Amino acid sequence: MDDRYREARQRIHDAYSHKDTGEMPVLVMDVNYWVSGESPQLIPDDYFTNPARMLEFQLAKIDRHLEWFQDDYIPVLWPWYGTVVVPSAIGSKVLFQRGMDPAVQGPVLERPEEIRKLPHPDPLTDGLMPRVLETIDYFRQHSDLPVMFTDAQGPLNIALTLCGVENFFVWAKEHPALAHELMDYSTEVLINWIRMQKQHAGQAEDTGAFPHSILLPEGFGGVCISDDDCTVISPRMYREFVVPYNSRVFRAFGGGTLHFCGSAEHQIENFLATEGLTGINCFCMGDFHQIRCMQQRFENRLALMVCDFTPLHIESYYSELLTDLPAKGTILAAYPAAEFALEDGKYQIFSRDSAQLAEETARVVGSRLPSPRQLLKTLSCAECQRLTYPI
Repeated sequence: MDDRYREARQRIHDAYSHKDTGEMPVLVMDVNYWVSGESPQLIPDDYFTNPARMLEFQLAKIDRHLEWFQDDYIPVLWPWYGTVVVPSAIGSKVLFQRGMDPAVQGPVLERPEEIRKLPHPDPLTDGLMPRVLETIDYFRQHSDLPVMFTDAQGPLNIALTLCGVENFFVWAKEHPALAHELMDYSTEVLINWIRMQKQHAGQAEDTGAFPHSILLPEGFGGVCISDDDCTVISPRMYREFVVPYNSRVFRAFGGGTLHFCGSAEHQIENFLATEGLTGINCFCMGDFHQIRCMQQRFENRLALMVCDFTPLHIESYYSELLTDLPAKGTILAAYPAAEFALEDGKYQIFSRDSAQLAEETARVVGSRLPSPRQLLKTLSCAECQRLTYPI
Protein backbone atom coordinates (compact mmCIF):
# COMPACT_ATOMS: atom_id res chain seq x y z
CA MET A 1 0.00 0.00 0.00
CA ASP A 2 3.00 2.34 0.29
CA ASP A 3 2.77 3.62 -3.29
CA ARG A 4 -0.99 4.06 -3.02
CA TYR A 5 -0.75 6.08 0.18
CA ARG A 6 2.18 8.15 -1.03
CA GLU A 7 0.32 9.15 -4.19
CA ALA A 8 -2.85 9.92 -2.24
CA ARG A 9 -0.92 12.10 0.18
CA GLN A 10 0.65 13.95 -2.72
CA ARG A 11 -2.68 14.57 -4.45
CA ILE A 12 -4.24 15.88 -1.24
CA HIS A 13 -1.19 18.04 -0.50
CA ASP A 14 -1.39 19.45 -4.03
CA ALA A 15 -5.05 20.36 -3.42
CA TYR A 16 -4.19 22.24 -0.22
CA SER A 17 -1.27 23.90 -2.04
CA HIS A 18 -3.59 24.94 -4.90
CA LYS A 19 -1.38 23.31 -7.52
CA ASP A 20 -3.05 23.21 -10.90
CA THR A 21 -2.41 19.52 -11.65
CA GLY A 22 -5.73 18.91 -13.35
CA GLU A 23 -6.35 16.05 -10.92
CA MET A 24 -8.82 16.17 -8.06
CA PRO A 25 -8.47 13.85 -5.03
CA VAL A 26 -11.54 11.63 -4.75
CA LEU A 27 -12.69 9.53 -1.80
CA VAL A 28 -15.58 7.08 -1.48
CA MET A 29 -16.03 7.25 2.28
CA ASP A 30 -17.79 4.01 3.16
CA VAL A 31 -15.47 3.79 6.18
CA ASN A 32 -17.54 6.02 8.43
CA TYR A 33 -16.77 5.72 12.14
CA TRP A 34 -20.19 7.01 13.24
CA VAL A 35 -23.23 4.71 13.40
CA SER A 36 -26.14 7.02 12.52
CA GLY A 37 -27.13 6.08 8.98
CA GLU A 38 -25.54 2.65 9.21
CA SER A 39 -27.57 -0.53 8.63
CA PRO A 40 -28.92 -1.34 12.14
CA GLN A 41 -28.07 -5.04 11.90
CA LEU A 42 -24.39 -4.20 11.35
CA ILE A 43 -23.97 -2.05 14.47
CA PRO A 44 -22.45 -3.96 17.43
CA ASP A 45 -24.51 -3.69 20.61
CA ASP A 46 -21.39 -2.83 22.59
CA TYR A 47 -19.87 -0.36 20.11
CA PHE A 48 -19.79 2.46 22.67
CA THR A 49 -18.80 0.34 25.66
CA ASN A 50 -16.11 -1.96 24.28
CA PRO A 51 -13.00 -0.47 22.59
CA ALA A 52 -12.18 -3.88 21.13
CA ARG A 53 -15.53 -3.98 19.35
CA MET A 54 -15.12 -0.42 18.08
CA LEU A 55 -11.68 -1.32 16.71
CA GLU A 56 -12.99 -4.50 15.10
CA PHE A 57 -15.90 -2.62 13.49
CA GLN A 58 -13.67 0.10 12.03
CA LEU A 59 -10.92 -2.26 10.86
CA ALA A 60 -13.44 -4.40 8.99
CA LYS A 61 -14.66 -1.34 7.12
CA ILE A 62 -11.11 -0.23 6.35
CA ASP A 63 -10.07 -3.68 5.08
CA ARG A 64 -13.12 -3.92 2.83
CA HIS A 65 -12.56 -0.45 1.46
CA LEU A 66 -8.91 -1.05 0.63
CA GLU A 67 -9.83 -4.29 -1.13
CA TRP A 68 -12.68 -2.85 -3.17
CA PHE A 69 -11.68 0.70 -4.02
CA GLN A 70 -8.68 2.56 -5.34
CA ASP A 71 -9.19 6.13 -4.13
CA ASP A 72 -7.42 8.72 -1.98
CA TYR A 73 -8.54 7.39 1.40
CA ILE A 74 -5.78 6.86 3.96
CA PRO A 75 -6.77 4.62 6.90
CA VAL A 76 -7.30 6.18 10.34
CA LEU A 77 -9.01 5.06 13.54
CA TRP A 78 -11.51 7.17 15.46
CA PRO A 79 -12.30 6.98 19.21
CA TRP A 80 -15.88 7.84 18.41
CA TYR A 81 -18.48 8.78 21.03
CA GLY A 82 -20.63 11.23 19.11
CA THR A 83 -20.51 15.00 19.24
CA VAL A 84 -21.25 15.17 22.96
CA VAL A 85 -17.97 14.37 24.67
CA VAL A 86 -17.07 17.89 25.86
CA PRO A 87 -20.62 18.74 27.06
CA SER A 88 -20.79 15.39 28.87
CA ALA A 89 -17.73 16.37 30.91
CA ILE A 90 -19.37 19.67 31.89
CA GLY A 91 -22.63 18.15 33.10
CA SER A 92 -24.78 17.41 30.05
CA LYS A 93 -26.84 14.25 30.20
CA VAL A 94 -26.00 11.83 27.39
CA LEU A 95 -28.54 9.58 25.71
CA PHE A 96 -27.45 6.26 24.17
CA GLN A 97 -30.06 5.07 21.69
CA ARG A 98 -29.98 1.89 19.64
CA GLY A 99 -28.65 2.49 16.13
CA MET A 100 -27.75 6.10 16.77
CA ASP A 101 -24.78 8.10 17.98
CA PRO A 102 -24.80 9.47 21.55
CA ALA A 103 -26.79 12.68 21.95
CA VAL A 104 -27.24 15.39 24.57
CA GLN A 105 -30.56 15.77 26.40
CA GLY A 106 -31.27 19.39 27.22
CA PRO A 107 -29.03 22.36 28.12
CA VAL A 108 -26.95 22.80 31.25
CA LEU A 109 -27.35 26.57 31.54
CA GLU A 110 -30.67 28.31 32.11
CA ARG A 111 -29.51 31.81 33.09
CA PRO A 112 -26.55 33.79 31.76
CA GLU A 113 -25.00 34.34 35.20
CA GLU A 114 -24.52 30.57 35.50
CA ILE A 115 -21.79 30.81 32.87
CA ARG A 116 -19.30 31.91 35.52
CA LYS A 117 -20.02 28.79 37.60
CA LEU A 118 -19.14 26.29 34.87
CA PRO A 119 -16.56 23.73 36.05
CA HIS A 120 -13.32 23.05 34.22
CA PRO A 121 -13.55 19.37 33.30
CA ASP A 122 -10.87 16.84 34.14
CA PRO A 123 -10.28 14.56 31.09
CA LEU A 124 -9.26 11.73 33.42
CA THR A 125 -12.51 11.64 35.38
CA ASP A 126 -15.35 13.63 33.78
CA GLY A 127 -18.06 12.56 31.36
CA LEU A 128 -17.06 10.53 28.33
CA MET A 129 -13.53 11.96 28.24
CA PRO A 130 -11.90 9.07 30.15
CA ARG A 131 -13.58 6.57 27.82
CA VAL A 132 -12.18 8.40 24.80
CA LEU A 133 -8.66 8.34 26.25
CA GLU A 134 -8.96 4.66 27.11
CA THR A 135 -10.06 3.95 23.54
CA ILE A 136 -7.14 5.91 22.07
CA ASP A 137 -4.75 3.95 24.28
CA TYR A 138 -6.37 0.65 23.27
CA PHE A 139 -6.21 1.49 19.57
CA ARG A 140 -2.52 2.33 19.81
CA GLN A 141 -1.80 -0.89 21.68
CA HIS A 142 -3.63 -3.11 19.18
CA SER A 143 -3.06 -1.42 15.81
CA ASP A 144 -0.35 0.47 13.97
CA LEU A 145 -2.82 2.77 12.18
CA PRO A 146 -2.89 6.48 13.07
CA VAL A 147 -5.46 7.42 15.71
CA MET A 148 -7.52 10.59 15.43
CA PHE A 149 -8.83 12.64 18.34
CA THR A 150 -12.57 12.31 18.79
CA ASP A 151 -15.00 14.59 16.98
CA ALA A 152 -14.15 18.20 17.85
CA GLN A 153 -17.19 20.41 17.93
CA GLY A 154 -16.01 24.02 17.69
CA PRO A 155 -16.45 26.62 20.46
CA LEU A 156 -19.79 27.78 19.04
CA ASN A 157 -21.29 24.28 18.93
CA ILE A 158 -20.10 23.59 22.48
CA ALA A 159 -21.59 26.86 23.74
CA LEU A 160 -24.92 26.22 22.00
CA THR A 161 -25.10 22.70 23.42
CA LEU A 162 -24.57 24.04 26.93
CA CYS A 163 -27.18 26.80 26.79
CA GLY A 164 -29.38 26.23 23.75
CA VAL A 165 -29.50 28.14 20.47
CA GLU A 166 -32.22 30.60 21.45
CA ASN A 167 -30.60 31.43 24.78
CA PHE A 168 -27.24 32.13 23.20
CA PHE A 169 -28.69 34.47 20.60
CA VAL A 170 -30.63 36.37 23.28
CA TRP A 171 -27.65 36.53 25.64
CA ALA A 172 -25.37 37.74 22.85
CA LYS A 173 -27.75 40.67 22.42
CA GLU A 174 -28.64 41.39 26.05
CA HIS A 175 -25.53 40.13 27.87
CA PRO A 176 -22.70 40.24 25.30
CA ALA A 177 -19.92 40.16 27.91
CA LEU A 178 -21.26 36.92 29.37
CA ALA A 179 -21.75 35.44 25.91
CA HIS A 180 -18.08 36.17 25.21
CA GLU A 181 -17.16 34.53 28.51
CA LEU A 182 -19.02 31.40 27.43
CA MET A 183 -17.18 31.37 24.11
CA ASP A 184 -13.85 31.92 25.86
CA TYR A 185 -14.59 29.08 28.28
CA SER A 186 -15.63 26.71 25.45
CA THR A 187 -12.47 27.56 23.52
CA GLU A 188 -10.10 26.88 26.41
CA VAL A 189 -11.83 23.60 27.32
CA LEU A 190 -11.66 22.45 23.70
CA ILE A 191 -7.98 23.33 23.24
CA ASN A 192 -6.97 21.57 26.45
CA TRP A 193 -9.05 18.52 25.55
CA ILE A 194 -7.56 18.17 22.06
CA ARG A 195 -4.06 18.55 23.46
CA MET A 196 -4.66 15.75 25.94
CA GLN A 197 -5.93 13.44 23.19
CA LYS A 198 -2.99 14.23 20.94
CA GLN A 199 -0.63 13.30 23.73
CA HIS A 200 -2.33 9.93 24.13
CA ALA A 201 -2.37 9.41 20.35
CA GLY A 202 1.33 10.25 20.03
CA GLN A 203 0.61 13.16 17.70
CA ALA A 204 2.45 16.43 17.32
CA GLU A 205 0.15 19.38 17.92
CA ASP A 206 0.44 20.66 14.35
CA THR A 207 -0.20 17.35 12.52
CA GLY A 208 -2.37 14.26 12.69
CA ALA A 209 -5.85 15.56 11.83
CA PHE A 210 -8.27 13.83 9.44
CA PRO A 211 -11.31 16.08 8.91
CA HIS A 212 -14.16 13.62 8.35
CA SER A 213 -11.45 11.01 7.63
CA ILE A 214 -9.79 13.06 4.89
CA LEU A 215 -6.08 13.55 5.50
CA LEU A 216 -5.01 17.05 6.54
CA PRO A 217 -1.50 17.14 5.04
CA GLU A 218 1.57 18.26 6.90
CA GLY A 219 2.08 22.00 6.83
CA PHE A 220 -1.63 22.80 7.00
CA GLY A 221 -2.31 22.33 10.70
CA GLY A 222 -3.22 19.68 13.21
CA VAL A 223 -6.86 20.28 14.07
CA CYS A 224 -10.33 20.09 12.53
CA ILE A 225 -13.46 21.44 14.17
CA SER A 226 -17.16 21.45 13.31
CA ASP A 227 -19.32 24.55 13.14
CA ASP A 228 -22.68 23.44 11.75
CA ASP A 229 -24.51 26.36 13.35
CA CYS A 230 -22.62 28.84 11.19
CA THR A 231 -25.50 28.32 8.77
CA VAL A 232 -28.08 29.91 11.11
CA ILE A 233 -26.15 32.82 12.60
CA SER A 234 -25.80 36.26 11.03
CA PRO A 235 -22.43 37.27 9.53
CA ARG A 236 -22.14 40.16 12.02
CA MET A 237 -22.75 37.98 15.06
CA TYR A 238 -20.49 35.25 13.69
CA ARG A 239 -17.68 37.74 13.13
CA GLU A 240 -17.92 39.01 16.72
CA PHE A 241 -18.70 35.85 18.68
CA VAL A 242 -17.11 33.04 16.65
CA VAL A 243 -14.26 34.13 14.36
CA PRO A 244 -11.88 35.20 17.20
CA TYR A 245 -12.42 31.94 19.10
CA ASN A 246 -12.09 29.65 16.09
CA SER A 247 -8.92 31.55 15.23
CA ARG A 248 -7.55 30.82 18.70
CA VAL A 249 -8.16 27.09 18.24
CA PHE A 250 -6.45 27.06 14.86
CA ARG A 251 -3.48 29.07 16.12
CA ALA A 252 -3.03 26.62 19.01
CA PHE A 253 -2.51 23.75 16.57
CA GLY A 254 -0.72 25.43 13.70
CA GLY A 255 -3.85 25.71 11.58
CA GLY A 256 -6.72 23.45 10.58
CA THR A 257 -10.07 23.01 8.89
CA LEU A 258 -13.71 23.84 9.58
CA HIS A 259 -16.70 21.60 8.83
CA PHE A 260 -20.35 22.46 8.36
CA CYS A 261 -23.42 20.90 6.74
CA GLY A 262 -25.78 23.00 4.64
CA SER A 263 -25.47 26.50 3.23
CA ALA A 264 -23.15 29.12 4.72
CA GLU A 265 -22.50 31.29 1.69
CA HIS A 266 -23.12 34.33 3.90
CA GLN A 267 -20.07 33.38 6.01
CA ILE A 268 -17.51 33.19 3.20
CA GLU A 269 -15.81 36.46 4.16
CA ASN A 270 -15.78 35.39 7.81
CA PHE A 271 -14.07 32.14 6.87
CA LEU A 272 -11.42 34.09 5.00
CA ALA A 273 -10.94 36.32 8.06
CA THR A 274 -10.37 33.32 10.38
CA GLU A 275 -6.70 33.09 11.34
CA GLY A 276 -5.13 29.69 10.80
CA LEU A 277 -7.98 28.29 8.72
CA THR A 278 -6.53 26.21 5.89
CA GLY A 279 -9.57 24.38 4.55
CA ILE A 280 -13.36 24.04 4.57
CA ASN A 281 -15.15 20.70 4.79
CA CYS A 282 -18.63 21.32 3.42
CA PHE A 283 -21.44 18.78 3.25
CA CYS A 284 -23.17 21.04 0.75
CA MET A 285 -26.54 19.20 0.60
CA GLY A 286 -26.81 19.91 -3.10
CA ASP A 287 -26.12 23.66 -2.88
CA PHE A 288 -23.74 23.81 -5.85
CA HIS A 289 -24.00 27.60 -6.16
CA GLN A 290 -22.40 27.87 -2.75
CA ILE A 291 -19.59 25.53 -3.84
CA ARG A 292 -18.79 27.64 -6.88
CA CYS A 293 -18.83 30.84 -4.83
CA MET A 294 -16.44 29.34 -2.28
CA GLN A 295 -14.12 28.05 -4.98
CA GLN A 296 -13.84 31.52 -6.46
CA ARG A 297 -13.21 33.26 -3.14
CA PHE A 298 -10.98 30.54 -1.67
CA GLU A 299 -8.69 30.28 -4.68
CA ASN A 300 -5.04 30.06 -3.60
CA ARG A 301 -6.11 30.49 0.04
CA LEU A 302 -8.33 27.69 1.39
CA ALA A 303 -8.76 24.09 0.26
CA LEU A 304 -12.36 23.00 -0.26
CA MET A 305 -13.61 19.50 0.57
CA VAL A 306 -16.87 19.03 -1.35
CA CYS A 307 -18.84 16.35 0.51
CA ASP A 308 -22.31 14.86 0.89
CA PHE A 309 -24.08 11.76 2.01
CA THR A 310 -24.91 9.83 -1.13
CA PRO A 311 -27.85 11.39 -2.97
CA LEU A 312 -30.92 9.43 -3.93
CA HIS A 313 -30.17 10.06 -7.61
CA ILE A 314 -26.44 9.50 -7.80
CA GLU A 315 -25.91 9.90 -11.56
CA SER A 316 -27.72 13.23 -11.92
CA TYR A 317 -26.24 14.68 -8.72
CA TYR A 318 -22.61 14.12 -9.67
CA SER A 319 -23.22 14.97 -13.31
CA GLU A 320 -24.40 18.42 -12.22
CA LEU A 321 -21.78 18.85 -9.51
CA LEU A 322 -18.83 17.88 -11.68
CA THR A 323 -19.83 20.13 -14.55
CA ASP A 324 -17.24 22.92 -14.64
CA LEU A 325 -16.00 22.02 -11.14
CA PRO A 326 -12.34 23.09 -11.10
CA ALA A 327 -9.96 20.48 -9.74
CA LYS A 328 -7.55 23.05 -8.34
CA GLY A 329 -7.81 23.37 -4.56
CA THR A 330 -10.71 20.89 -4.41
CA ILE A 331 -11.24 17.45 -2.86
CA LEU A 332 -14.35 15.39 -3.63
CA ALA A 333 -15.68 12.99 -0.98
CA ALA A 334 -18.85 10.91 -1.23
CA TYR A 335 -20.23 9.34 1.97
CA PRO A 336 -22.46 6.34 1.23
CA ALA A 337 -24.99 5.85 4.03
CA ALA A 338 -27.30 2.85 4.08
CA GLU A 339 -30.12 4.71 5.85
CA PHE A 340 -29.61 8.30 4.63
CA ALA A 341 -30.20 9.80 1.20
CA LEU A 342 -29.87 13.39 0.02
CA GLU A 343 -33.08 14.50 -1.66
CA ASP A 344 -34.42 18.02 -2.25
CA GLY A 345 -31.66 19.60 -0.19
CA LYS A 346 -32.30 17.45 2.89
CA TYR A 347 -30.91 14.25 4.36
CA GLN A 348 -33.85 11.88 4.51
CA ILE A 349 -34.40 8.34 5.77
CA PHE A 350 -34.11 5.98 2.83
CA SER A 351 -32.79 2.42 3.10
CA ARG A 352 -30.31 1.05 0.56
CA ASP A 353 -27.70 -1.69 0.50
CA SER A 354 -24.49 -0.09 1.71
CA ALA A 355 -22.12 -2.22 -0.39
CA GLN A 356 -24.05 -1.65 -3.63
CA LEU A 357 -24.37 2.03 -2.80
CA ALA A 358 -20.61 2.40 -2.36
CA GLU A 359 -19.91 0.52 -5.58
CA GLU A 360 -22.35 2.65 -7.59
CA THR A 361 -20.90 5.83 -6.12
CA ALA A 362 -17.38 4.71 -7.04
CA ARG A 363 -18.50 3.96 -10.58
CA VAL A 364 -20.12 7.36 -11.02
CA VAL A 365 -17.18 9.37 -9.68
CA GLY A 366 -14.66 6.98 -11.22
CA SER A 367 -13.75 9.43 -13.96
CA ARG A 368 -12.27 11.66 -11.27
CA LEU A 369 -10.15 8.86 -9.81
CA PRO A 370 -6.56 8.24 -10.98
CA SER A 371 -6.61 7.13 -14.60
CA PRO A 372 -6.44 3.39 -15.41
CA ARG A 373 -3.02 3.92 -16.95
CA GLN A 374 -1.74 5.42 -13.69
CA LEU A 375 -3.29 2.63 -11.64
CA LEU A 376 -1.76 -0.13 -13.74
CA LYS A 377 1.69 1.22 -12.93
CA THR A 378 1.22 0.58 -9.21
CA LEU A 379 -1.35 -2.22 -8.85
CA SER A 380 -0.81 -5.97 -9.03
CA CYS A 381 -2.96 -7.99 -11.43
CA ALA A 382 -5.06 -9.27 -8.53
CA GLU A 383 -5.72 -5.71 -7.37
CA CYS A 384 -6.65 -4.62 -10.90
CA GLN A 385 -9.31 -7.32 -11.06
CA ARG A 386 -11.00 -5.88 -7.96
CA LEU A 387 -11.52 -2.37 -9.37
CA THR A 388 -15.19 -1.42 -9.46
CA TYR A 389 -15.00 0.81 -12.52
CA PRO A 390 -13.96 -0.38 -16.00
CA ILE A 391 -10.38 -0.33 -17.24
